Amino acid sequence: MGPELFGRDAELAQLRGLAGEVAAGRGTVLWLEGEPGIGKTALLRALLAETSELGCAVHHATADQLSQRFPLRVLLDCLAVHPTSGDPEVLAIHERLGASGDDPVPAIAEQLIALTEKLCTAGPLVLAIDDVQWADEASLLVWHRLSRLTEHLPLLLAAAVRPSGGRTELGVVRGEDRAAVRIPVNPLDELATAGLAAHLTGAAEIGPALRATLGRAAGNPRYVREMVLALSREQHLDADAERAELTAEFTDGALPRSLAEAIASRLGFVGSDTIGLLRMAALLGPTFSVTDLRTVSERPVVALVGSVEEALTAGLLVESGSRLTFQHGLIRQALHETTPTALRLALHHQAARALASSGAPVERVGEQLMASIAVDDAEIDDWGLDWLVDNGRMLAHRAPESAEGLLANALPLLSTRDSRRDSLRTARVLAMVQLGRPEQARDLSERALADTDDAACSAELSWYLAWSLAVLGQDDLAAEVVEKALRTPGFDRPWLARMHAVLGQVMLSRGHFEAADAAVERALAEARPSRDGFALGLALHVRGAALARRCDLAEAVICYEQAGAALGDAPENTDLRLTVLGNRMTLLFGLGQAEEAEGALHEMLAMAERSATPARLGAVRLSAANHYYTIGRWDDATAELEAAAELADHLDPAGLRLLRGLSALLAGHRDDRATLRRNLRAAGCDGQLSTRSSAEFLLLAAAMHAESDDDPDRAVRLLSEALTAGTRFGTRYLWLPNLVRLAADAGETEIAGRATDACAEDAAVGAVPNIVAASQHCRGLLERDPTALRAAIELYGSTNQPPRCARALEDMAVVLAERGEPTSARAAYARAVQIYQDLGATWDLRRADSRMRPHGVRHTRGRRRRATNGWESLTPTERQIARLVADGLPNPDIAAALFSSRRTVEVHVSHILAKLGVRSRVEIAVEATRHDGGEVGTRSA
Repeated sequence: MGPELFGRDAELAQLRGLAGEVAAGRGTVLWLEGEPGIGKTALLRALLAETSELGCAVHHATADQLSQRFPLRVLLDCLAVHPTSGDPEVLAIHERLGASGDDPVPAIAEQLIALTEKLCTAGPLVLAIDDVQWADEASLLVWHRLSRLTEHLPLLLAAAVRPSGGRTELGVVRGEDRAAVRIPVNPLDELATAGLAAHLTGAAEIGPALRATLGRAAGNPRYVREMVLALSREQHLDADAERAELTAEFTDGALPRSLAEAIASRLGFVGSDTIGLLRMAALLGPTFSVTDLRTVSERPVVALVGSVEEALTAGLLVESGSRLTFQHGLIRQALHETTPTALRLALHHQAARALASSGAPVERVGEQLMASIAVDDAEIDDWGLDWLVDNGRMLAHRAPESAEGLLANALPLLSTRDSRRDSLRTARVLAMVQLGRPEQARDLSERALADTDDAACSAELSWYLAWSLAVLGQDDLAAEVVEKALRTPGFDRPWLARMHAVLGQVMLSRGHFEAADAAVERALAEARPSRDGFALGLALHVRGAALARRCDLAEAVICYEQAGAALGDAPENTDLRLTVLGNRMTLLFGLGQAEEAEGALHEMLAMAERSATPARLGAVRLSAANHYYTIGRWDDATAELEAAAELADHLDPAGLRLLRGLSALLAGHRDDRATLRRNLRAAGCDGQLSTRSSAEFLLLAAAMHAESDDDPDRAVRLLSEALTAGTRFGTRYLWLPNLVRLAADAGETEIAGRATDACAEDAAVGAVPNIVAASQHCRGLLERDPTALRAAIELYGSTNQPPRCARALEDMAVVLAERGEPTSARAAYARAVQIYQDLGATWDLRRADSRMRPHGVRHTRGRRRRATNGWESLTPTERQIARLVADGLPNPDIAAALFSSRRTVEVHVSHILAKLGVRSRVEIAVEATRHDGGEVGTRSA
């Protein structure tokens, strides 16, 4: 199989079937449809070879852009009408072409039809035309008439065509061929693309960097081939028989020059005006609006219509909601990089000014301004510097990476006496804060504070310095900065309010509740008169956190609601509002208000996907994954973790621990020990988990790993060390029942007793349902008391926590079996098994089996290994999403229907495509309809 046909097994099978049909005397019409370079010509050749081997007469031709000037030119070429033919009938047609007098086309058309009928009497006949979109109108009309003959003649008409767009007659011909077989030649999926690249390099597989780079070809075999050959030719590939990967030097994602030029040269099938407009569009990025394109091209919309339609028809652009997207990132990059550098930089600068004048969002302007200085010796001009003074802070909120790059380039251009310097330095520190880089924010703010006389800048920089020190855990230094700032005259009230609020945060982290309360009250007193929404929201957020630490969850929820209202919809408050929403969601769930918690989570995900910084978006995804794990939506948890892993570079150490811990724990439950170990190693688990924030899931995963290694003593040691450390009050209920179970089974009754007492103490503080359930769970295990375990099961059930409910059911089954109550033990065990099977918790099933086996209790339902592909391999969530896709819902609507995030749905859809071996949502819908029949569109409860 050649490179052009790699990954085309399904299409080739269809073509073989058609070849067999015509060889058996049954005619048909075939349309192969797809974008340039997708492999239509190769498939057509394969069909001709197959039919020829089966004894069919084969005639073929290729249309080109000149074909439309000569009536019937394509069909004449296809049927080999030329003066050297030995067939008298063919010679007669050729002679008629040169005859003078009336228009010969109608008569020749009739002769061509008669010739086709004559050829069919001799045996099966195949007529094939490639690039039929260039065919002349007369040939198309004859082709349409011939299509009617396929109903009673052994005639196969095969055409390969690009999207027809404005060719009305071509659309009519295809539209009226209702019996025609249409084979859409779709882009290769990621697996087939990787296989093609491996085939081209002679390696068994390709590495992740090369795989990611090839993603820009969007599954087009021609572009994949050209990319691989160019990368190899310019020595950007390390390849051997085992693996092909990009060299370490090839890290910037730039295209090899020869490849960019080759791709740009292949776009001659669209007009020069369209190419020029596409070059302007390439400046705007992979996705852009027509409004932006009108602005930067300085053309009215009506002047863009023809070129945009041509680009859409040719498959160079596709619609994405109200915006346009380059179908292939490779084409966009080739157009961008083959524009002369000086011209490209000037165009980016022009685009920045035009967008700024039109009132475009600052992030769009900043993106263009950054691109205008992409070459080492390019500098920001005075217009750019002034724009940054006016918009630097807003840019830092909305696009902090762009802001940091621009400000880092701008500041060296200013003298120490330039009045713009303080404003730009302060904006750069804010960008570091938004990027979650406390070390850089601390260093920059300290240097700027030592070198400014501006009171307003000094106040703002002091706030950023205090924030960075608090995040770095340097509470004493943060408190010193705040106290020094509060003693400094001339601070505006909003900054005083923020200083008091961050002091409250520092005091709270130290456990000084009274000092924290006092600081919060001062913050509120300063914030209310100043009408500073951020300061008020921050103070209420700290108050809510203090109440939550005291386990007064109901009052904490009210505080968080007030904080959210104070913050409002201001873009600069987005990060804090997301933090407040996340805390509120967690507390609502802890109070047993599952529906309200789902609403808060959905609001948080929608806001984060719309406008959060990468660091905050990663934190939100982890919060969602945590929630989905708790309520047993493990597929959604896995999807959110995959999305969060893409943002791992932006996560702080606590976020990375949460990512690794949850990933390890889910892998452990599913008995994927390799992934469990890999995540534990990546997290650097070194026995100090008990003293680290956000390490609860790592702790649980490490204990699970020890237990799965038949080393329960190590698991007890890990958890008991965390208990002795006495840290993370309010979250240790997550692992205390595990410690009680393991310690009791090991005969460590003293440890089990201490763990039970600790959980009871936590539960007594605020009667939080989650913690009360865990306390009952611990007591039931320690005292072997089914009544306490039933209470825990009821609470877990009422607060929608299937995984913990199953653990308590398993434990109760063991206790009941020990008490000589086998019937009740079997009933509890069966309920636990059902939940574990629904979750896919293979490890939990094995553990439960081993615990119940000594009591002669086994679950009767056989465990089936889930299929790895096809409809049966889909998880319940994936099937539900497939049904919603079949209903015609786009991803955002599916996310809203399932109280999920758009990105989670995207991950699920990509998994569905891979498992079903299909390439489009339409094919997903077909599969869902085929398997579910009349049930398509129903929602699972």
